[in-house]
Amino acid sequence: MVKLNKVALLATVLLLLSSCALLPKDGTRAKLLGMPGLKLTLHNDAEADKIVNDWPGARWWQGFHNAELNRLIETALKDSPSLNAAAARLTQAEAVADYQAAEMLPSINANIQLNHRRFSATDFYGPNGGKTFTGAYIDPVEFRYHLDLWGKDKATLEAALGKERAQASELAMARLVLSTTIARSYISLCSAEEDAELAHALIEKAEEILQLAKQRWQSGLTGKDPVYASEQQLEADRQRETSVRSKTQRLRNRLSTLVGQGPDWGKAIQTATNDVVAAHLPSPGVISLGLLAHRPDVAAALWRVQAAANTTKVAKTNFYPDVNLVGFAGLRSLSLKDLFLSHGASVAYGIGPTVTLPIFEGGRLEAELKDQQAAYDNAVESYNDTLLSAVQQVADSLDEWRKTLEQDAAQERALVAAKAESVLVDKRYQAGLSVRDGPIEAKATLIQHHLTASELRSAHLLAAVGLIEALGGGYENTTSQALSKVNSHE
Repeated sequence: MVKLNKVALLATVLLLLSSCALLPKDGTRAKLLGMPGLKLTLHNDAEADKIVNDWPGARWWQGFHNAELNRLIETALKDSPSLNAAAARLTQAEAVADYQAAEMLPSINANIQLNHRRFSATDFYGPNGGKTFTGAYIDPVEFRYHLDLWGKDKATLEAALGKERAQASELAMARLVLSTTIARSYISLCSAEEDAELAHALIEKAEEILQLAKQRWQSGLTGKDPVYASEQQLEADRQRETSVRSKTQRLRNRLSTLVGQGPDWGKAIQTATNDVVAAHLPSPGVISLGLLAHRPDVAAALWRVQAAANTTKVAKTNFYPDVNLVGFAGLRSLSLKDLFLSHGASVAYGIGPTVTLPIFEGGRLEAELKDQQAAYDNAVESYNDTLLSAVQQVADSLDEWRKTLEQDAAQERALVAAKAESVLVDKRYQAGLSVRDGPIEAKATLIQHHLTASELRSAHLLAAVGLIEALGGGYENTTSQALSKVNSHE
């Protein structure tokens, strides 16, 4: 008898295995792109590896040593509607992952059914045919557990966790983009406020030159041509000041919106150009490509690949038999009066597997698998594209930073020379060796150099922000876990 039971069990297993739908062969799948070689662009050594761990920090904006910039960014990180929406999406992804984790556990429920029914006299109900009963099914325990024979539940959970981590990385990217956008706007505002003051100083010098030209023309010493030329220059300087002051107001409005406030809020933003200094950045020669590990968009793209790989695995398991272990225990009776008075005769219980065999699905399983494989290929190519864009952004940002660093230094030297020239010209005028035009024009030239220095200093600060953004802004990477999991599915 035992031997017959074993034979029956073996026959059942073979029947289950032979009854599953035919799984198509895997086609050629997209491949993850390796890290591009940039030995001529970036440097990699022990010092660079240390920088990977230490820079940039999560609160990178504090490296600019400006209290107002800190206040703007930290307010935005709390009040920005776009960040709040991204945080809500993360909460949704976490809830989905929690639900999938719960799906792997057994479920225990209670069920009560009360019914009043009449059995047909012409059906197969035997002695009960043509009679009416009021009965109940009371099952205080209903048990269900899915036997994860093929790893479907685990893959579904891993896919949900991958999407959750991708959403967390996307939230980090949203925080990075918002904070760097605020930093750029604030740096531009500080520069514009300084430019407005310098533009007004230029107007004062243009007015002095115009006054001298008018005096000489009225004294008959010159024609009116210098007067006309001076008037044109004065109006051009006035237009410049108007344009710069309009720019400052637009920047204040933009900062207010980024922080999640109305336009009036921006009027109270304080600017202190002398208090904004470049964050401490490592020497361009020791920036490692390993810093790309701190890119939240690269991490998000890789987590999407991991999720797609597991979703593809789920689609494959749909070709195999699905087994659930189901059980119940309770009281069942066609008559309420017999339910508790039958001395245990109403007790009912049962436990056993329920098996679903995907024998013929009309091509639905194949279509679903094809769809998920295409989604995986799309996720891989999106990751490859994100990686290449990230590498380019790092290289471009590094080049821009180096350029502005050199230009800023060169302009500082030019500014020192212009100051020395202005002092020398002023001494000549005081000694009676030159006319009044000389000191005025020298000071106007010095103001122009200050304007250029302000623009280049702003450009260098903006380049520093761009480099910080390109390197992820202090995002803590866990993508190596995703990469290993993706590789295991290939």
